[in-house]
Amino acid sequence: MGEAGSVDRVVNSVVGDVAGAVVQAGSISGGVVVHQAAWQTAVPRQLPPSRTGFVGRKEELAALDALVEDRDAVGISVVDGMAGVGKSSLVVHWAHQREDRFPDGQLYVDLRGFDPTSAPVEPGEAICAFLDALGVPGEMAPAGLDRRVGLYRSLLAGRRMLVVLDNARDSDQVTSLLPGSPSCRAVITSRYRLDGVVARFGAHTVKVDVLADDEALALLATALGQNRIAADPRSAAELVRQCARLPIALTILTARLVEEPHLSLRTLAAELRDHRRRLSFLDCGEAGLAVASVFSWSYHALDSAAAALFRLLGLHPGPDFTLPALASLAGAGLHEARELVLELSRAHLVEQHKPGRYRMHDLLRVYARDRCNAEVRPVFRDRARHRLLDHYLHTSVAADRHMDAPWEEVHIGPPTGAVTLRHIGSQADALAWFRAEHAVLLSVLEHGTALGSDHTWRLARAMATYLDRGNHRVDFVHTQRLAVAAAERSGTPQARAMAHRLLGRALIRARRHEEAREHLREALRRFEELDDLNGLSHTCYALGYLYGLTGDRAQALAESRTALVLSRRGGHQLWQAKALNNIGWCHLEYGEPGEALSPCLQAFDLYRTIGTDPDGYAHVLECLGRAYSGVGEPRKALNFYRQALALCEQRGNHLTRCTTLRFMATDHATLGDYEAARAALRDVVATLLRLDSPEATAVQRELAALDRLA
Repeated sequence: MGEAGSVDRVVNSVVGDVAGAVVQAGSISGGVVVHQAAWQTAVPRQLPPSRTGFVGRKEELAALDALVEDRDAVGISVVDGMAGVGKSSLVVHWAHQREDRFPDGQLYVDLRGFDPTSAPVEPGEAICAFLDALGVPGEMAPAGLDRRVGLYRSLLAGRRMLVVLDNARDSDQVTSLLPGSPSCRAVITSRYRLDGVVARFGAHTVKVDVLADDEALALLATALGQNRIAADPRSAAELVRQCARLPIALTILTARLVEEPHLSLRTLAAELRDHRRRLSFLDCGEAGLAVASVFSWSYHALDSAAAALFRLLGLHPGPDFTLPALASLAGAGLHEARELVLELSRAHLVEQHKPGRYRMHDLLRVYARDRCNAEVRPVFRDRARHRLLDHYLHTSVAADRHMDAPWEEVHIGPPTGAVTLRHIGSQADALAWFRAEHAVLLSVLEHGTALGSDHTWRLARAMATYLDRGNHRVDFVHTQRLAVAAAERSGTPQARAMAHRLLGRALIRARRHEEAREHLREALRRFEELDDLNGLSHTCYALGYLYGLTGDRAQALAESRTALVLSRRGGHQLWQAKALNNIGWCHLEYGEPGEALSPCLQAFDLYRTIGTDPDGYAHVLECLGRAYSGVGEPRKALNFYRQALALCEQRGNHLTRCTTLRFMATDHATLGDYEAARAALRDVVATLLRLDSPEATAVQRELAALDRLA
């Protein structure tokens, strides 16, 4: 063998870095053609298992389907919602159901955006995992994130693939992972609103809320069996309410019930009634299977100021809240409060369910309260509560002043600390504010009572005019009972007397006449001790009205005349007018319209001079209408009724409006205008039904009788 063919003499040597193929040969004759090694692109199916017993979510599934069906749509969806609401379960279930729409594969990565035990997945790490799933060996992946993203998008180009980016922390984490090809679709889940992805790429958003009641019950039935639910449907419904229809809470609950088949739904529901222990019950002892720990991941991701506000929200007793209330709670300005609540909203820890009104999920509220008790010193909790009570008290008093209340005004000092008040500029503003805050004020009042706050009787007094005119009888009685208890505990003698009188008035509205008389007599006794002419006059007026309702004509007229004498001695023209009208009303109640005309006309003249108390004036106009109707002048009666109606509609005075319409119907029928009479009664029925008034049934009977007559 010659030198050229000697194997022993062949030396292969490579010096320096090599990229690509290297030819090793001792002797080569002719050309050498080198082909770059290629990898076989895989068809990945990376989805985790779909949870068994998936229920509901028809609208959300349809929204995700639309992403696939519309070829011209932007191929990115952001599925967001609060912690534990079931975003990942929804997307994984949908992706399994639609696997056939993505014949080239489905990529999945848990980005661990809120994992308490490990850092969020870096985009470069996720890209490497995707390239590996697509068949690119690790040693073949290019260096640098931008080059890897380019290769990743090149491999996806023209392919029908789904990319699921689960549990994203923010927009920056997912931007590099989005496919660039219109043939692909990407679905992102996050506890945060990913406004950056929506703004930059036009992504669609799918908001996931808690389950509907029937869906939540179906979830329980799927896990526990329909027979177990059917055996105690009331307790099952209570468990759904206690979990506030949050899927993770229901899942943990069913896990406990499956593990303990002898534990009854009723027993567990009883345990969960104590909201202080509720979150500890909703804990399976495993990572990700405890409601409190799942919430904590979102909480610990907040900056310090937003976390501080979140904790204080645990002190708010109402069903929802406004920015001024939040600012007062935090002792912050409106601008700062707006920025903080925006961060909480992005994290789905609060939601703006109506313009300017925010709320928290019930279990999040319990978690916030727990964090507040654990992390906020008692002195700072007390200050925050006081600022919140000041906000509602001072705004209520300001609103009440615009309601032209005929009784004594509540005198309060300036608010303490940094309190933000809602500006009330008119009677319409006042009425709108009271209506919007109705449920909140009731909760705040009960909360103040439990704390033994001096705010209680003052707030109840400030609410009285609104509750009285709006015919909110049950709430009127309830608030004034709380006021009496609070005034007896810490109020002035004047406050105690006034509280008894207002409770008496509320009980009259509720037709609990005996109890009303007791409280009015107690108020009278206390005003006599104080030698308070105005208080005595107001109370005698109320007693006159009460006796008129209960059929004691003589006592009704006597108390009303005493009210007139006292108001004249006190130089109080408004209460003179009210007492005169009360005398006229008593005559009307006992079928004496002729005797009613003179005092009612005197009251009418006084009201036109005074120019205040539009609601009292509306009642005078109604009584004059009744008086003229009674003396055979129905057309003149209708004129006064129309004036009364205009005032009632302007003021939102449902009670006087309904009684006026009923009297109008009678005079319309007298004049043969049965259609106008029926229209008036239909209006009354609709209003009373809306107010849940028991009188609606009686008016329906009047309407039926009128229909037969017509």
